[in-house]
Amino acid sequence: MSYPLRAALAVTGLVISPLCAQAQEVIALDEITVETGAEASAQQSQTTVGAEQLETEYQGASLGTILRDIPGVTTQGGGGEGAEMAVNIRGMQDQGRVAVTVDGMRQNFARSGHGANGTFTVDEEMLREVTVTRGAGAKAGAIGGAVELRRVTAEDILRDGAMRGGTLRLRYGSLSKTPTVHGELAARLSDAVDILVAGTHSEPDDYTAPDGTRVYAGQTSRSGLATIGFNTDNGQRFTLSYDRMKKTYDTGISSGSPRANDMRTESLRLGWQAEDLAGWRVEGTLYDTDTKLDQQSLDAALVPTGIWRSYDTRTTGLLLTAQRYLTIGGRDHDLTLTLEGFRDRADVNDPSGSLTPSGDRDIWSLGLEDRFDLGLARVTFGLSADSYSLDSDDGSASGQAVSPRLAIEVPLGNWFTLHAAASMGYRPPSLNETLVAGMHPEPADFEIKPNPNLKPEKSQSFEIGLGYAYEGMLVPGDALDLRATVFQNTVRDYIGLERVGSLFDSYYQYNNIDKVRIRGLELEARYEAGQVFASLAGQILDGTDQTTGEDLDSTPPDRLVMTAGLRSADLRREIGTRFTVTESKHGSTLSYDAWRTVDIFYRQEISENVEFGLTLNNIFDANYTPHLDTQPQPGFNAQASLTLRF
Repeated sequence: MSYPLRAALAVTGLVISPLCAQAQEVIALDEITVETGAEASAQQSQTTVGAEQLETEYQGASLGTILRDIPGVTTQGGGGEGAEMAVNIRGMQDQGRVAVTVDGMRQNFARSGHGANGTFTVDEEMLREVTVTRGAGAKAGAIGGAVELRRVTAEDILRDGAMRGGTLRLRYGSLSKTPTVHGELAARLSDAVDILVAGTHSEPDDYTAPDGTRVYAGQTSRSGLATIGFNTDNGQRFTLSYDRMKKTYDTGISSGSPRANDMRTESLRLGWQAEDLAGWRVEGTLYDTDTKLDQQSLDAALVPTGIWRSYDTRTTGLLLTAQRYLTIGGRDHDLTLTLEGFRDRADVNDPSGSLTPSGDRDIWSLGLEDRFDLGLARVTFGLSADSYSLDSDDGSASGQAVSPRLAIEVPLGNWFTLHAAASMGYRPPSLNETLVAGMHPEPADFEIKPNPNLKPEKSQSFEIGLGYAYEGMLVPGDALDLRATVFQNTVRDYIGLERVGSLFDSYYQYNNIDKVRIRGLELEARYEAGQVFASLAGQILDGTDQTTGEDLDSTPPDRLVMTAGLRSADLRREIGTRFTVTESKHGSTLSYDAWRTVDIFYRQEISENVEFGLTLNNIFDANYTPHLDTQPQPGFNAQASLTLRF
């Protein structure tokens, strides 16, 4: 139990509340903006990191670093030995419990093993926005939450009516083998047509952790993105995009089972937007994305042995949303309809036998959300109808369910807002859980049998939160946004791998555990005053297997992240620091020590089109391993960047 950090979080809340009240009494309230309604409701358990933060506070940082600064979120992988990453939200991860999308495209690559199951990789240089929604209901099947990643578009570059523009960025640091080169070029060919091309080449290097551990983190990564957009005379927009990323790296060197990895992700996407289609605002995405991982065994001298295996997941999907305002029975309603469907096709080629099954998975979801005012309260009612089917040579399974959700937001005066929500979630079993069959590799050679009778996981989530938004608190024009949320998520029929049978005829199989329960507190605060900025993100999480009474290893430890900085009067110079405190976690099978890190970031506009950046990470050379990772993170490291815009 991390009592010091928990006490600090509690004291923070107690200190901020009277300060807020005091500010209301002594500051002249000339310019106050009160945000109520759908936007504020959607943001209570949602965090967005925009382009400005990505370019300044997180310049050159990994996606894992960005996500671990958000309350309730942690990651597994993506650094150290391996390029694949999994996201954990409120203690839920793997097998589709967290949905990850890139420009609306599902990232569903999965393979069985001792690491995460349900991983992805992305080019951070392409990202312009990272949005995390905590809790069930954000995406079909995601009972933990969802991560939405948006990449660069032509609109991001062609500003103020420009006909062409671009960016060239160079980064180099102590963790780089060669400089990272990233370029973007966009052009408006006419009023109706625009194009964008972007590409990145990077080569992170191996490193030695402060405790002397050699971490083989070297990779070679190349990615490209091309889009073309068409604007019609009736206000619609079509976007066709193609992207490809290739990463090569070695894994298993430290464990004595080295493999050379060649990972390729390729996607084709058609996007559609209509501002007014018979009164509806419509957005649609049709896509096909394929991720393939080829692995070749290496001997002790890291020479290929010629033994290959491959994992391939191809996802074809559709996402369609339609929103409009209607007046029904004298009451205004904000309606949103969502239709999502996708098919995963897993193809595994492993001559030695694999515990990742080949097969198909189909998921369809139809959702309705209605927002309306009821007195002073804003009510959001949602309903999702989901269905799934799995099919492989070892069997099949299917099911369906309807999941409701309800949220209520009530203003308490002019600055405080009370938020409460309850939702039910439904997570279909994955191919790996339902249809896995075979023998575990030696020396631990045991049989794993399929279980086509697996029940889907069903979650019941409750949360209550308090929000505070105030402008002109200390100086005219400043703004403070504070949110605190307490939640509980109970998952029945939770799926886990269990030993079945007696001593002499036992085997392993995925089965439904009675239920697990995760409780927590999340705290977010952001203060902006032009030349001064500060933020705070904290979490307290407890997860329990209700059947055994044991702590859940997947529940991340308590954490507090504090960021503060200054900007010059002309806003061309910015310097800040980030302090991270993570408490220890000692579970039934995993154990992690507490750690503290301090980072410094700096940005300087040299001219209108030239910008210099510098980051100094882990400046006190702390030795630490994040929760669920197996390799220690780098000690003190530095990175410089130069950005040219034209």
